[in-house]
Amino acid sequence: MSRIPVHKTDQCYKRLRRFLFMLKRVVFVVLLTLSQHSIAETGQPGLSSEITNGKRLYEQYCLTCHGVNGVGERPIPKYIRAPGFLTAMPLNEASHAWYHSDEQLIEAVLNGLQRTQRMPAWKGILSEQDARLIVAYIKSLWSPRIIACQGPKHMSCM
Repeated sequence: MSRIPVHKTDQCYKRLRRFLFMLKRVVFVVLLTLSQHSIAETGQPGLSSEITNGKRLYEQYCLTCHGVNGVGERPIPKYIRAPGFLTAMPLNEASHAWYHSDEQLIEAVLNGLQRTQRMPAWKGILSEQDARLIVAYIKSLWSPRIIACQGPKHMSCM
């Protein structure tokens, strides 16, 4: 029986380790690439860059009415407010924003709400992608349970 020299065995192990190391890196990159879908499209946590950009847009265009972290405005007593006046609703889990689909939320951002002039149409100022980023940020304020129940399925989900 012939024996393999020790130095050749060491070289084989080194090559095998290098190969496995590179294989792990390739698999990691592939998985990372496949997982990069927007929260506004998949209902899954978005990329931190989407959430960061959405937060920046939210703070610029939405924060004044909807508040820090989407808490909305405090209710105003009926005897003080004008008829038809609606306070800005919370966008976090405290209200029904999550009852609406992503597309409905994007539509509200871009076209405003007919029932109140307080929610302006941002179309022409914000792009559809900007609105998607804002929705991604808003959804980052929700728990995984709420995200899973978002939209039309909210009644059967809870």
